[in-house]
Amino acid sequence: MKSVIAALLIAAVFSAGARAEASVTPGSAQAVVDELQTGMLGIMKQTSGQPFETRVEALCPMLEARMDVKLQSAMAIGRSVWDSWSDDQRTTYVGKFKQYLCAIYASRFKSFTGQTLAVTGERPGPSGSVIVNSEVRIPQEASIPIDYVMRKTGDAWKVSDLYLGGRISEVALRRSEFAGVLRSQGFDGLMAAIAAKTKAQGNKAGY
Repeated sequence: MKSVIAALLIAAVFSAGARAEASVTPGSAQAVVDELQTGMLGIMKQTSGQPFETRVEALCPMLEARMDVKLQSAMAIGRSVWDSWSDDQRTTYVGKFKQYLCAIYASRFKSFTGQTLAVTGERPGPSGSVIVNSEVRIPQEASIPIDYVMRKTGDAWKVSDLYLGGRISEVALRRSEFAGVLRSQGFDGLMAAIAAKTKAQGNKAGY
């Protein structure tokens, strides 16, 4: 399963020249997805061969601008846990979650084999969300669907989750990582675990 997830994630983030197939309205949910993919690829090309920390630093503003990090972090622990924490605890946790998210993406951007991505449309999602459909095309292989769950944050569309292959939720993956630590070690244990996971991303060989 890990190899399947890795392959899907590589295809999603290494989408060379990612562009929507049809014209999209600037600022729309589809446009945000296209900007995210294109921007991440550009940053990774610019930082190729540079230290891991440089990639993380370059990626974070791009991700934070187009992903609802606060919502993703809250969903990764569940409403009851989120509500039980103090404002200071939430602020600390969201900061660590953001660094972990940036480190995860930085660790994946290490190779490119000609993948392309096209935004193919959108459909209504639950609770006022919009699901942007995209398709990753890999030379001589079957295309892979990537669905972005987009929600309005103020006046801007942001990514609240994405489904790899149309079925594997990134937020659900984080929830499965955090649940056991929360039950056994509480807040402090989770903060330490996220910090360790973030650091470990820099030691990965990449895909």
